[in-house]
Amino acid sequence: MSSQNFSVRTDSGTLEKIDALAQEQQRSRNVIVNEAIDRYIREETRWQAQIEDGLAAAEAGDFASPEDIDRLFDSFDQKAAQALSKDSA
Repeated sequence: MSSQNFSVRTDSGTLEKIDALAQEQQRSRNVIVNEAIDRYIREETRWQAQIEDGLAAAEAGDFASPEDIDRLFDSFDQKAAQALSKDSA
């Protein structure tokens, strides 16, 4: 894939963090920024797909029942209680 240049303005603190990561990893600033952009695009694409799936399900009337929600929250409560009991043991 061919690459193209573009310019981004950022505050000096962010640039210092990018440079520190690049130095620690012995990589270029360019590699660090491109990886960050790639991760952002992947995450946003995944998130957008989930939103679209949810909207399609809602349009189809595919909603959780109140009982389903209660069971879900009960399972959260049980997991939290188990975690607390392990911490206090």
